[in-house]
Amino acid sequence: MRKNLYLVFTLLFGTFSLLQAQAVREGDRFYDGATVYTVREVRMGNIIYMADASGDEELTLEQWGNSPGVYRLRPSRNAEEPKYGAEFGCRVNYVSHPDNRYLEVIGDNDIILKVLPLVRPMDDLAAGSLWYSGALVYDANPEEDGSVRMTAMAEGEELEFLLTPAAAGTDLFDVSDGPNGAMNAYEDAAYARRLRQDGLDVICFYDKRNRLTDVMQATQVWDSQALNVKQWMALIRGKYKTGSGAELVLDETWFAYGEYDYPLEPITFNGGVTGVLDFGETGGPYTGRLEAVPTQEGLRLTEVKMEDGEPWFERTVSSFDLEWAGDQSRFGFTRDILLIGVLHRYDKPLLRVMRNAILAAHGYTFQSKDLKSYFEAQPWYHPAANNASVKLSLLEQLNVSLIQAAERAE
Repeated sequence: MRKNLYLVFTLLFGTFSLLQAQAVREGDRFYDGATVYTVREVRMGNIIYMADASGDEELTLEQWGNSPGVYRLRPSRNAEEPKYGAEFGCRVNYVSHPDNRYLEVIGDNDIILKVLPLVRPMDDLAAGSLWYSGALVYDANPEEDGSVRMTAMAEGEELEFLLTPAAAGTDLFDVSDGPNGAMNAYEDAAYARRLRQDGLDVICFYDKRNRLTDVMQATQVWDSQALNVKQWMALIRGKYKTGSGAELVLDETWFAYGEYDYPLEPITFNGGVTGVLDFGETGGPYTGRLEAVPTQEGLRLTEVKMEDGEPWFERTVSSFDLEWAGDQSRFGFTRDILLIGVLHRYDKPLLRVMRNAILAAHGYTFQSKDLKSYFEAQPWYHPAANNASVKLSLLEQLNVSLIQAAERAE
């Protein structure tokens, strides 16, 4: 059953710099689930007049005092009765995230009556284009009705879902089950938006509170296992100290200890990364297979028993803690990769540190005592003169939202 994209009951605002007030501009287009409204005129700088293509449907907003991005709903020639169960004079907020912008019509008791996402022109999803979900690679298959059937294979079973444009050639999509009854991994998504900006080409999925929940990234690589390995190793590679104080460097296919380099193999199965590293029997401080779990201080390696080709392993009682020894943030990878499909592996305290490490890398000053103490103890942390100077890239802000989604998950 197709979901209603835009009925929203509450809104949880994002953290630092994810929410910004911004003015509605002439030419902006907003979609209420049935009608696309185009801003035709901004009168005297504070009256926003918008209408559908025929001019029969209208919405008029008036700026609320000097508050940027806050408006009142006003009557107009073809809008003598308010829409969406609202009253004239009610508040309308323009919410601006780096990845998503929309109007929200506010009723009594601050209940959100309607959300009208900003719709932008966007190229169609090309047939055969590939999209990495953090575990699988999906193939785009345009249908005759304008929708796009997204398909992937996992252990011989097909997964699929449909993306249906809110209006032809736009960046906003309804998300629904595919026609073949295959599993839809995005069945909880209220809607999706394609974003092409700052070198990124991604499809962002949102819940009914307009919170980012998942992201798919355009890729040229069909082999999901290769992508999973690359992402996992990006999370843990770097310089560490062993318990004896010796230096150990982990990279994608090798590790260095002392004067020598040794081969290293991440163990994978079923298209996913287990978090097990095979150090081989060639030397160095560790041999055999060890589960690698990131910690706030570095990495914990636990010896495991596993059979070749079997999708399971058994932990032993032997474990080793590595301390991060790099000259940058332990979580500096958040500036380089999109954190999709891996965050469920981490506990919430670690996720909290990861999320705030993105800010700390820019010198953000923390008020929370535990975060302040933690980051001030890091040699790479240099507080900025003021938090207003801290600016995150789009990639970093997407990662903040993805980490928040993982923190919300049970």
